[in-house]
Amino acid sequence: MVNQELIKKLRSGKFWSQEQLAFIAGISLRTIQRIESEGKCSLESKKAIAAAFEVDVAELSVESESAILDVNDSRKEDAISWLETVDLGEYALSWSEAAPVFQERISSSKWKRMLTQIRAPLGQIISRSVKRASEHNSLPGVADGQYLVINFAASFGQKSSAIETVTLQKVANKWRVAGYFIK
Repeated sequence: MVNQELIKKLRSGKFWSQEQLAFIAGISLRTIQRIESEGKCSLESKKAIAAAFEVDVAELSVESESAILDVNDSRKEDAISWLETVDLGEYALSWSEAAPVFQERISSSKWKRMLTQIRAPLGQIISRSVKRASEHNSLPGVADGQYLVINFAASFGQKSSAIETVTLQKVANKWRVAGYFIK
């Protein structure tokens, strides 16, 4: 299930018609109409729509609830602290501090290789601020639990505008990084 109201809101915020969203997402107009009326869609369609809106797939889920993060919210601080480890090029340390679900999906050596290829060329971080946050009890591909997806607007030395998505999972009363994506 997807949050059809959120999809309508995102679409109207970009001043897109259903036809334009269908074209940009590479799916049929009929599929967009069905999603907006019934809230049902395949994971592939959900991924295509998320990519069109440049949001995380999890944000389109019905289970998603917007979260307002206080300036002193420890979850935000946990995410930023972890990102700062990545910023310093301490990729092995960032892997070891991540949630078990993260470590099970990617080895430390592969994580280091990926970040060396993807993150390092962006250069030093210039600025980073919370753009959006959403709480979830379930996310695709992982066990149910407590999750917080935070989108950060970021600016780097070699890329002026990027979105970093950090997914936190509550593990033994501590919030740990369960996913990281950068666009």
